[in-house]
Amino acid sequence: MELITNFLNKIDKYIKEESIDLDDYEIFYRGENKFYESTTPSIFREDLLKNEHNIFRELELRYPIIFDNTKTTIDKLSIMQHYRLPTRLLDFTTNPLLALYMAIDTDDYIKFCPTIKIVAVKKDKIKYYDSDTVSVFANFSKIDDSFNVKLDADYCNDNGNIKKSNSLSRMGKLGFSYLNPSKSKILEKNLKNDLGKLITKNNHDLQYLLHEIKGEKPYFQDMIWMEHLDKSVVFVKPKHNSQRIMNQAGLFALFGINNGKKENFSLEECADGEHFTLDAFKLCDFGAEATMCDNFFVDSIKKTLSTLGVTIDKVYPEIEYSSQHIKNMFSNKDEK
Repeated sequence: MELITNFLNKIDKYIKEESIDLDDYEIFYRGENKFYESTTPSIFREDLLKNEHNIFRELELRYPIIFDNTKTTIDKLSIMQHYRLPTRLLDFTTNPLLALYMAIDTDDYIKFCPTIKIVAVKKDKIKYYDSDTVSVFANFSKIDDSFNVKLDADYCNDNGNIKKSNSLSRMGKLGFSYLNPSKSKILEKNLKNDLGKLITKNNHDLQYLLHEIKGEKPYFQDMIWMEHLDKSVVFVKPKHNSQRIMNQAGLFALFGINNGKKENFSLEECADGEHFTLDAFKLCDFGAEATMCDNFFVDSIKKTLSTLGVTIDKVYPEIEYSSQHIKNMFSNKDEK
């Protein structure tokens, strides 16, 4: 119990030291069995990105009874993630104890280093499953790896955000007019929209992306914002279309593309401190020595977590895990 108490106190201390305003930010957690310098989705980690569009369709065609009634790509990705298919989604939970359970739930103790990733996301940047931005990012999954959009350096900075000064003069030369130049927010959105229309109109790959998006949203306008084409991540609250998502109080980090191409990048590369912050805590930070991280130590933590209502059938509510939990309840063995 001491380790869990230290763990929760560490989180509370972190929130205070980083001056995270919980009225403006929401905190999410992710448990990992090993410490990874980069936080990336499984489709990036397993060198499968070049075949992502094929992987997506192969599962879809094999289970039409599941996918035919699923209208949006983000909902399909959520189901695929649930069944452990590599996707561009990364799971987070609002419950730090669930994240702790996931961090220690393994039979592989080679390089075992339970780690909790903690992300603070600005509330007004969190999207729901039906967001247009989510549709853009999700449908990158259905595009092949030849996708390529050349980002004009005169239009954007290193983060893919439009430079107001350069863009305004360039757009003026291109014949665009603005009715409210004194209102910077309106002007900025007009710039994004006009530039989005321009690059989309002149790029075949973006036209195909639009085709996929309009398959689920026929009203979608013919423009893709440039900032969505370079190292962008959107945090999504998905539909509760599975008991696991409901139990885990889940959120997805949905990854976009890198410099106009389907290339890997990490969550660390796009943490800007305003949209979201990211940090990592190793289990040893909460009072556990690395040499103690074996199956006996893990079992003791799981036993303590079970007294707090965090058990395998709560984390993974599928019938096979519930069966395992029930078996353990009536055996002399601790839950593993």
